[in-house]
Amino acid sequence: MILKLNSTHRELVKHLFYKTPNHMGIDIQSNFIRDEDVGFEERSYEVFCDTYLTDLESFHAYGYLDTSTNQVVALITYYESDDDPSWFFTVYRSSGNNQLLKDVLDKVIEVNESNGKYKFFSLVNSNHSRLLRKFLWSKYNSERYGWVDECVIPANTKPFFIHHWEILFKRTLIPTDTTVRLTYLKPEYRNNLPRFGAV
Repeated sequence: MILKLNSTHRELVKHLFYKTPNHMGIDIQSNFIRDEDVGFEERSYEVFCDTYLTDLESFHAYGYLDTSTNQVVALITYYESDDDPSWFFTVYRSSGNNQLLKDVLDKVIEVNESNGKYKFFSLVNSNHSRLLRKFLWSKYNSERYGWVDECVIPANTKPFFIHHWEILFKRTLIPTDTTVRLTYLKPEYRNNLPRFGAV
């Protein structure tokens, strides 16, 4: 069952943040600066809970709840921009079933399309940029959505733009080259353009 996550799901998602020692395909132990008191995994989990499970207006999380175990086994988060009709795909986690991630992404896309948001930005490890399309996308939305890579941010450098730094990078220097990707609903699938004007 796919549902919007909130504070009642805090414990149900925790295991997803301690499942793998990698972040963006990079070994956390040897590549990320670690706080003496708090590990990267714990910090990531706390930031997730404080940002996506506290009813903030622009930050959302959807997850797949396995009703047999009462655990969230896949989740996707995003930031809904107030500056233009776009959203930022920020986090995905799963317990290993890629189909569940595809199902959750389909739901997130459906929700954003219903709000007239037909494009989104994401951050990918430049070395793995071709794999994510196969890994995360259903056949249905892969056909409907095109993409273009907008820019590369070299390893251990801060991006120029605020949304890239604060939303996609989460104010963390990443020790590998990364790519900011724009994904958009293709024109032939835009049957009803949203109205964004006010009198």
